[in-house]
Amino acid sequence: MKKTCYYLILFFVLQSCKNKTTENLQNNVNQNHFGTENAEINEIENSQAAVTYTDIFTFESYNDNGDYSFLIAKKGDNTYDFVNDGNPERNLLRGDSCEIQWKVDTIFIAGDGETPEAADWIISIKKSKDGKVSQFRKQYKKEIKYHFINEEYSPEYANEIYLLVEYYIANSKNETIKSSIQNNNQIEYSINNKTVDNKTYEVIEIGQTLEGEFTTVQTIYIDRETQLIYEYNPTNEKLIVFK
Repeated sequence: MKKTCYYLILFFVLQSCKNKTTENLQNNVNQNHFGTENAEINEIENSQAAVTYTDIFTFESYNDNGDYSFLIAKKGDNTYDFVNDGNPERNLLRGDSCEIQWKVDTIFIAGDGETPEAADWIISIKKSKDGKVSQFRKQYKKEIKYHFINEEYSPEYANEIYLLVEYYIANSKNETIKSSIQNNNQIEYSINNKTVDNKTYEVIEIGQTLEGEFTTVQTIYIDRETQLIYEYNPTNEKLIVFK
């Protein structure tokens, strides 16, 4: 009887040890499997982060008014927004060709629960060719003069308007404007505003001061919201998008 009890106790002890060993082995397998999955995921994420892209774009503008700085560029008819936080230089002018190297990374949308969103982050950028505005500045050595009609604007907004007017002047087909550039005559403009069909425009009168009197040679309208430039046609009183 004592031997029987001894064998029973020994059996249960061995069985318990076996179950414990099996459980430990299973836990180790599960942990190893979980670790492998994490490693695979990290490897995929790292490989995506390591991918870089390079292409030639036409520079449009800088936008430093939000949580992130952006550089806006075009390729053909498509417009691209690049996160530009790592680039302090602001030396490109609209129309310049530039080579951009970028990667896909994450930004967090403020006011939306810091929601993560994929975005194109600039790694490096360099100008590859002067656009017409850069060529204009090299040829026309003067600052374009301007004055306000009804209201003063902040220096930042006045500078935005200046760059848009400068872009128009550099690309204008108006013969008087082209002649003024060629002869290095002083070009000026006035800034007013006007509401047309419930839209507010900056009305720009471009011209020269001759014998103390300002003479307008071209009127353009700038949409405050889109910053599109329109040429004003006085014959039919139409606004024509300037391209």
